Formats: sequence, structure tokens, C-alpha cells
Amino acid sequence: MNIIRKQSVMKFLFTFTAVVLGFAASACAADKASETPAKPASPEMIKAYCLDFNWAGRRGNFAPPGTWKNADPKAHVAWHKAVGSNVIQTFCVSSNGWAWYKGGPVPVQPGLKHDFLREVVKLGHKEGMQVMGYFTIGANTRWGKENPTLSYGTPSTYHIPYTDKYLAYLSAAIGDAVKTTGIDGFMIDWVWQPRRLSTKGEWIDAEKKLYEQLMGEPYPKDGKLPRDKDLKYSRIAIDRCWKTIRKAAKDANPKCIIWLTCNNLRSPHVTNSDMFRQADWVMGEAGRIEHIETAKKMVGKNTRMITCMALWNGQDPTVAVPAAVKAGVGLYGFAKPGGDGTLGLNKILPRQISELTGDAQSIGVLARVYNGVSPDALWVDGKFVEPKAKPPFRIKFKRRGRGWQDTARIEFDPKSASVTVRNPYQSGRAELTRTGDTWPAKLTIRLLKRNAKDPKDIGPKSFRMANGQIAFGMTFQGEKKTIAGKLEGQLELSKPWGEEKFLTDGKPESPITLKPIQVSTEGDALEIVVPTEVITGNPASLVIEWGNAR
Repeated sequence: MNIIRKQSVMKFLFTFTAVVLGFAASACAADKASETPAKPASPEMIKAYCLDFNWAGRRGNFAPPGTWKNADPKAHVAWHKAVGSNVIQTFCVSSNGWAWYKGGPVPVQPGLKHDFLREVVKLGHKEGMQVMGYFTIGANTRWGKENPTLSYGTPSTYHIPYTDKYLAYLSAAIGDAVKTTGIDGFMIDWVWQPRRLSTKGEWIDAEKKLYEQLMGEPYPKDGKLPRDKDLKYSRIAIDRCWKTIRKAAKDANPKCIIWLTCNNLRSPHVTNSDMFRQADWVMGEAGRIEHIETAKKMVGKNTRMITCMALWNGQDPTVAVPAAVKAGVGLYGFAKPGGDGTLGLNKILPRQISELTGDAQSIGVLARVYNGVSPDALWVDGKFVEPKAKPPFRIKFKRRGRGWQDTARIEFDPKSASVTVRNPYQSGRAELTRTGDTWPAKLTIRLLKRNAKDPKDIGPKSFRMANGQIAFGMTFQGEKKTIAGKLEGQLELSKPWGEEKFLTDGKPESPITLKPIQVSTEGDALEIVVPTEVITGNPASLVIEWGNAR
């Protein structure tokens, strides 16, 4: 074979091999693409939740490293699917400073069983959900301990100034998470200046140097920084941090969503900032729609706004969630999980909203809205079903500062209704607000006893009710009696009965006569049938009080 012919044959074999290998590579890529679904597009309505691995215990401290090391990605995603989330917010690095995926520049949570974040991303995308990571910007326990001269200690609050070294750490951590885990984006939290608690307000040397670096002037020798200089420095420091975060994320993936959560949308440290204008999603963590509406004027034209349901912000989800939907604002909630890394939905979804409190009530409301039904929907055979008729009234309790809250279950038919109140302290106050044109012909209030098996337990020792025009009070211990009289104006949940003008030294100012009131102390509850005189005229609301509710 001559040299020219040999070269031709070899060229042919090389080309043929390349073509075959190209087809094989294309086939493998196609197979791989079929196994890994495309990232979901941003939803029309954001329906997000977070099982919050940041916290543990009751003292408000960050979770120790490895607290939820056995968290199961499959159970995690299944939980969100049951709730109806289309956005899962989980963690790249939680506040304790340890990562939730393996092989990155940040040490992984000690003993982490699964490559948690990556597996949640894969499973969440298969279910059509976006998956967001998370970074606490102003706090990081592990980094603070490793860099004590660059931190104000490691309390569970903002403690890190934004020095060059810390921003380099943030940039590397964010860039790697965005590049390697497949997340659609991430939340940034606590983008604030350090609180300087450990030094009682005094600045550490590292932050004094940062001040001089950013402001181009010496830090005051007496440590007394004028308020205007402090504000200017704070805005510059936060803006520099923001630009570091944004560059790291967008360099890694230009489509990466940066989700800012802010617990004070009106802070002068961040108002009218590039961070507000450039963030893809901005959330008002305080949950106040009026603050979110104001913030809309400070964000970019394509920025998505979100509100938050959380125990700390005190928002009533039965009011705040419908208001957000009406305003076109996205929804989000978070709660500390249980020992397995989730929360038991079997104790939440089947119950009426009025039977739930705190985070459980928020989940109950969000799950219904996320699944496209009303807060009145019932859980039947594993799914929500709208009732044939809505409850004839809503009930709202005076909130206790701490401890167990009161709850209630409402039962009704076209002619009658009853509300059974679980009142763990045998005293409380509530308001029933009519939802229909009329009150039921028969309305019964049931106040559960503490110990129904004890014949001496008759339940709360007193009961009172008002409708804005008349009121009555009853006592059941010792000398049983009823007093009733006229009342100008409705009682309020925040004001104890004893402060009202209706009673003067235990006697009504304008006495009235009621028909005998049906009362029973038998069984598991003190049961009172509301007098017809109280619901005649269809008052908008009824206020009840029982026991020593002060």
C-alpha cells in the first residue's frame, strides 16, 4: 500500500470513528437529559416553604452541627409536594456555618448521611419544583470561631463585619454551590451590620480598619462615630457585600435567582439600595403587606415580591395570606422541623384552621391556598375538598404571650352550630364573627374541661358574652347566678370584661331579663346554648370570655 493510499484509509477510519463516537456521545447525552429534567421555570405564583435547619431547642440558638444529619431528601421533597409548594427553600450553608452538600469548599455537616442539597435538587426538579439554597450573611458560627479577630463572637445574631477575608469566603462558597449543586437560586438572610454585643458596642480592630478602607478616613480615636457617618459606612459595607454576592452568583450562573429576605424593609441601611433594585426576589419577612407595597417602589421592574408567615412576626395567616394573594404577592413560610427533619402533616392537614395555632396554622392555611382551595376546605381521603357550605362564623382568640393557645372546632348544619373550645388554662377570650346573612337558629358554646373524669371539674367557673348591644355574665361555682344588661359598643379581645362599663360592682347599669339559659356541666365540657336575645338582629360579632381572663 503506497503512502498516499495509507493516509487516505487512516483519514477515513479517523473520520468514521469520530462520527461513531459523536453519535454515541449524543445518545449518552440524550439519555442523561431524559434522566435529569430541565429546571422548572419561575412559577406564576410563588408558593414556597422552608423546613428550617437553622434552629434547634427552645433558647433561640443555632442548631449544633449535625443536628439533622439523617434528614432524608425523599421525605423532604414528599413533604413539600403534600403541602403544595412549587418552591423548596433549603440550605447551601446554614447559620452554624456547615454545608448541606458534599465536596465543596465549606465543611459538610458532621455525619451528613445524604448528599442532601444535590439530592433535593434532583428530586424537586422531577416534581416540577424550583429548589433554592440559603446563606446567612451576617452570621456564621464556624467561620467566626475560626476567625476570632474578624468577628464579634458567635452569638445567634449578626456578628460578622464584611471584611475582605469574609467576602472572599462568601464568594467562594456561593460560587461553588451555584456551579455544582443545580440549585435554581438561593436566599440571603441577615444582610445587616454586626450588633457588636460581645464588646458592648465597641468596634473591633478589624472593623475599624474596614471603616478606614471604605470611608477613606481614620476611625475616630474616641470611638464616637457620628450617626451620619455610621449610616454612610453601613450602606457602603452592605452594598459592597451585596455586589460580592451578586457577582459570585451570576458569574457561576447568569440565570441564578438571588432571593433577599429582609426583616425590616424600611431600614435606612438598605432602603433605595442597589440590593433592592437588583435582587431577583425580595421578601418582607415581617409579613406586613403595607411594607411590601412600599418596597415595590424601590425594587427592579422584574423583581418578585414575597411575604412571610412565621411565628416570630405574629401575622394571622387567615388574614395575611388572602391579602397577599389579592395583592399578587408571593407566599412563604418557615418552621423549625421535628427530629426527622420534617413536620407531621397528619396532625395538621386533617384539622380545621381554627384547631391549629402558630406554625401549624400557617402551614394549614398555606397548604390549602397552595392546593387551590379555600381555608375552609376539609381533608377527605388524602386531599382537600371544598365543603358544601361555609362555616356560619369565624372564631379568633385573644393570643397568649407564651404557652398553649386556645383552639376550636366548629360543627354546623343549616339550622344549628356548635363551637368546641380547647382551653388548656380554663380561661380565655374569643370573638365569633358572622360570615353569612344570619346566625344559626341554635348556637352552642362548648368549653372543654381540664379533667372530664373528675366529677368536681365543672369546667370554667364563669362565662360572659356580649353582642355590642347587650351582655350577660354567669357564674357556676358557689351561688350560681346570671346578670344581664345593655352595652354600648362591642367588647374587644384585648380588654378584660371587668374594665367595661357594663358591670358596676357586679351589677348591670341597665338590667335586662333573659329567658332561662340552657347550661350543662355534664360530660367533657361546660356547654352553653346562646340565648336567642343575643343573636336576634344578627349582630356582626359575639365576644365571649370565660374563667379569670385578664
